[in-house]
Amino acid sequence: MLISLLTLALTLPLEPDVTLGASEQTNAPALSRICESQTRRTLDPAQLPLAQSSHVQIDCQGYAFLGAPRLAEFVFADGSLTHVWILVEATELDTLEMQFAAAYGPADASAAEFSAWYEARTAVRKDVPEALYYSAHAAPLFEAWFSGQGG
Repeated sequence: MLISLLTLALTLPLEPDVTLGASEQTNAPALSRICESQTRRTLDPAQLPLAQSSHVQIDCQGYAFLGAPRLAEFVFADGSLTHVWILVEATELDTLEMQFAAAYGPADASAAEFSAWYEARTAVRKDVPEALYYSAHAAPLFEAWFSGQGG
């Protein structure tokens, strides 16, 4: 029991100093602290339906998640952190999904590709092994996708 609680503490939630919905500038101190290294990429806004004028991704190497250093992708649309993808190993998906269920209850939506918890604004992606955390602004887009109504 203690081991499972310790593992849960290592997994959830997203780093508390990271603020979904806040600007890149606001999140910069936290990213500097939690990333061993960072690469900032400016992408075509058309690649992200949430972005009208700017789409920036900060690739954070060494982000501590599920007890190991990971690649975390912090995605900013029009200056706001809309979501974070944290890459995990495929062999960790069952554990991650069980931990999310223990923390947030039964998934609101589930398919072969994902399990999603709407109130927590989080998901486990299975086709590409990742954990997802998303902002309130991004919730309609992701939740439409999870419920089969999105693209």
